Amino acid sequence: MGPGLETNTELEVELETEEELEAAEAVDGTEVTEAAEIAGGPAGPEALETTAPAAEPERLPWQPVVARWRIPVTVGTVLLEAGILLRLGLHWTTLPVLAFAATAVALTVIDFAVLRLPNALTAPTALAVAATAAVQAVADHDTHRLVTEVEGALGVGLFYSVLYLLSRGGLGIGDVKLGMVAGLVLASRGWTHVFNGTLLAYVITLVIALAMMSRGRKRFPYGPGLIAGAITALLLMP
Repeated sequence: MGPGLETNTELEVELETEEELEAAEAVDGTEVTEAAEIAGGPAGPEALETTAPAAEPERLPWQPVVARWRIPVTVGTVLLEAGILLRLGLHWTTLPVLAFAATAVALTVIDFAVLRLPNALTAPTALAVAATAAVQAVADHDTHRLVTEVEGALGVGLFYSVLYLLSRGGLGIGDVKLGMVAGLVLASRGWTHVFNGTLLAYVITLVIALAMMSRGRKRFPYGPGLIAGAITALLLMP
């Protein structure tokens, strides 16, 4: 065999080898791309790069408070619910009070700690109170009571809205929302409860404010007094 033939043969072998390598790389690339697409990740060469771990979601300011005080909050909530049942008895009219008290301890602790009433707690409380109030009205065949409850919620909400405007940032929107919920649950027992509960809330909040300001605190929570006033009126006037 001549030198020319040997050279041509070697070139053909090299070309065949390069074609096989390119085919193998194409197959590998396709597999990587398909695997990345199936996994929902980027396709192409960047799919081979190591993906950085996703950052943990930032915790809201009130969540560490609940995590830290979860045992006292749980125990306090159980005791409060048990006390309500013992005082008012197991009846349809007790359901809105139990719904309101379900988050009362947690909201009190959070408001003292960070001066916030998170929607994540107040919104479910409002829905639970409204639902149980509707059940109470239907069970007692007194659907007109729903009108009274709405009026109570709007009346107390208007009162706290005025305080919100006058306080210039001292009282928050969360307090106004919680005031409406308190007005609804108080109205489920009658207008006397609405007036007494709102008055007690104001007095208790004033005591809390004086106590905290005497210790150098310029800001104080409204939620604890609002909650305590409503529950006290509901328990003292069953």
